[in-house]
Amino acid sequence: MSMFQIGLNPANLPLRYLGYTLLIILICSAALAKVFRKWQQGRFPQGFRMIQGLIGVTFLRLLVFLITYFAWKKDPVLSPSLLVLEQASFVIGLMLILWLWSFPEPSRNADTAVLTLISIISLLIILQTLFLPSLLEGFTGSFLFWQVLSILLLVVGCVLIFIRKPNFWIYGLFMGGFLTLGSILTLMSSSVDPLHLAQLAAYPLLLLLGERFPIGVSLLQEGADEEDELQRRSASVDYRTLKIVQALFDEKEPGDIILKIAQATSYLILADLALVIDTPDEHGKIRIIGGYDLIREESLQAHTMESKSVPLLSDYIQRGKMLHIPASSTSRDLSHLSKILQLTKPGHLLASPVHIPGANKTIGVVLFSPFSNRPWTKEDQDYLSLLCRLYVAAFNFRLASQKEEPDQVKNTIRDLSSQLTKLTQDKQQLKDEIVLLSKEHQNLLLDQDSLRTKYNQLMVRGNALHRHLEMLVDLSKKESTEALRKYIAVIEKEVEPIGEPLISEAVVEEKTEDKEPEVLPDKIDPASKRGAKIEEAIQTCLENADTLIKEKKIKTKLDLPDDPPLLQMNHALFQEIFSFLVSNAVEETNPKGEILIRTQIYEEDQTQHFAHIKITDQGDGYFPDEIAVVLNDHLTAEEQEKLTQVMTNLYVTKNLVENEGGRMWVESKPGEGTIVSLLLAFQ
Repeated sequence: MSMFQIGLNPANLPLRYLGYTLLIILICSAALAKVFRKWQQGRFPQGFRMIQGLIGVTFLRLLVFLITYFAWKKDPVLSPSLLVLEQASFVIGLMLILWLWSFPEPSRNADTAVLTLISIISLLIILQTLFLPSLLEGFTGSFLFWQVLSILLLVVGCVLIFIRKPNFWIYGLFMGGFLTLGSILTLMSSSVDPLHLAQLAAYPLLLLLGERFPIGVSLLQEGADEEDELQRRSASVDYRTLKIVQALFDEKEPGDIILKIAQATSYLILADLALVIDTPDEHGKIRIIGGYDLIREESLQAHTMESKSVPLLSDYIQRGKMLHIPASSTSRDLSHLSKILQLTKPGHLLASPVHIPGANKTIGVVLFSPFSNRPWTKEDQDYLSLLCRLYVAAFNFRLASQKEEPDQVKNTIRDLSSQLTKLTQDKQQLKDEIVLLSKEHQNLLLDQDSLRTKYNQLMVRGNALHRHLEMLVDLSKKESTEALRKYIAVIEKEVEPIGEPLISEAVVEEKTEDKEPEVLPDKIDPASKRGAKIEEAIQTCLENADTLIKEKKIKTKLDLPDDPPLLQMNHALFQEIFSFLVSNAVEETNPKGEILIRTQIYEEDQTQHFAHIKITDQGDGYFPDEIAVVLNDHLTAEEQEKLTQVMTNLYVTKNLVENEGGRMWVESKPGEGTIVSLLLAFQ
């Protein structure tokens, strides 16, 4: 078993091992005392967590010190079990220290993970030393195992500190760096001396934990006048505030009482901002039901927020505990409340619960100091706690006064009771009639739901028919016969047919009879029966638009492959689709501009090969949201009427391409032109 270089003189053991451990205990104890003094001033939850962690580190080191010392007194030899115990205590101490630096605020997940790891390591040590000593001969009893484990923990801890960046995080990073360096040197030399020296250099940084969240006012008081001034600033009582407290529960509306509580608290304790919040409801919502701004002397608006956005505040108020969060905290509560209250920095937070008797609920009084930066010392917390107890007593008094019934009220109740007896008899007669009416009402509701469903279906179908009719009229005007035929297939897929087909071929033939008699069923265009030739179709489209191209002096540039395969789409349809895109490009391109048409062939495997066709113009371009609206598959009739000819061509082209199994997308930016891409499969 490769453990350590243990060739130490047993007589030097207290100086070289126990002496170093004693120094670590003294440093941890000093840090604990410093944090405890700070916590006494502010009682904030971060300080309590630091106290818990430092107690754990100090107790652990002290326990290992005592076990090692008494074992050495009995047998002056460092046994393997003692060496494993020393390494395990170092690893557990590492977890507690990294936990202190990385998670100053309560975190259920982090706390559970650290507690689980400590329990596993403690169980392993107990098994090795008491029940299964044979484990010391295995990997878990080796020097390599414990050193690698400590290095991994240090790396993870340093990364967490760097990511979270809590207050004073740079010192935590330095401490982790020192311990990492010592662990690596110890692993390389198989000697514990570098690790001991690294701990002696790093552990004094624990003394800075007490400075992470400073509480209290660090002012030099050089006379009784200054002390009196500070006392006068802590609380203020004048005639106006006494009248507010006296009339606090004379209000009839609960909202007015809540506002008076916030206002009275602000005046009495001189808080910049005072809020009254409710506990979370069944939906996880927490509500600010009242507030007062003492600086501006105005009430604050109510707000509703998620309880998980202020986890500490919600948890402490529900449990009936006082909460104190310093301004330097990284708590989510402060950052979220800053946004709601529109404060650059909310200052220190102090909250105390108020139980409302009779309502079986608890509200919270929350104070902030964004302008005065008051730290909320122990005296402030005791004063606020006293105020909240007075509010509870006032609620009890109001509840008791409401239960006292005057004689006039009692007589009125007797008269109403006699009338109630008579009304009860009439009520029984009405019940039978209500049962009959209820059955008829249910039947009417069922009929109404059925009619509403049919009406909605007809409205949807009518809107779709109107929209597609507009599109068909445009296509018939363009004499795009093949596109018209294919667009009918698009319509039949979108609008579910009821009974007869939505649009018959005879209608198409009738619409085009006076324009193109050659496309009747007995004289179908031959180009609609063969696969599309890319170059031939593109050249034809450019020739048809040649007049406008020459008029605008536009240059056309083609980048086409030699002898590409035939497309699955028929030639006539592809030519008409591309004529829309060429028409758009010529229309959009500025005079003396250029149109680029490029085709690339892709072959993914023997069964899938397709063409990527792009047509690029040099027009003014469009914003992305304009293009997105046009490419929507469900344009309403009103949206269709607002489309320009260019946008109408894009909409029709997209539907026709996707109906043939292809894909189409548009890239456009204002001032940079437009690129329309088609992805079409070969035969």
